[in-house]
Amino acid sequence: MLYARLQTVSVIQDRDEGEIAERGLMKIVPGHPGFAGLWLMEAVEDTAGGALLTLWRTEEDARLASARTEEKRPGPRPVSLFNDRIYEVEGRFEGPDAARPPGAAVIVYFDGAHDDDWIASARYAHDKRIVPVMRRVPGMIGGFALWSPDQRDGAVFTLAVSLEALARAEKAVNSTELLPGENPALLTGPDRAVVHRVSGYVGAPV
Repeated sequence: MLYARLQTVSVIQDRDEGEIAERGLMKIVPGHPGFAGLWLMEAVEDTAGGALLTLWRTEEDARLASARTEEKRPGPRPVSLFNDRIYEVEGRFEGPDAARPPGAAVIVYFDGAHDDDWIASARYAHDKRIVPVMRRVPGMIGGFALWSPDQRDGAVFTLAVSLEALARAEKAVNSTELLPGENPALLTGPDRAVVHRVSGYVGAPV
């Protein structure tokens, strides 16, 4: 199993300082034990904010990553974190352009806590209806389903070659019909979705 650490910032006060910090992270973080991938992102609707998603081989490595970074880069954190969460990577998929570099990403949040019926319904819809469609959309790279068993909430992280490809995927998914047995009352949809431009990544595109 992989673990994902998702860190978001609401404001970057100094753009130049933020870019310097990003370059530093891309050099330091991949050297940590258990590292498995990194994506740096900047929100489209609020270009002052951003996100960092990293993948780790163990939950301990995910939790220790910040402390290990501070050991190699002493001094105060250059940006203030808005949120910092660790998830289990419950599933991943590859799109038709999995080998191409990512240019855009969307993080879709499902805030908890959800009951067992909702969770089962969401997993079924994602795996059986949504992912098969996204696997066929040109420009889709792939993504991860993230889950927190403690908070009983999750997120879906999806990568594409461009914002236009993300828009095509959204349209395709919204055009799907429910599968037999799906209960519309349980398909409440995401609490929010944040679209980003990918400013850098380390490791495979997905």
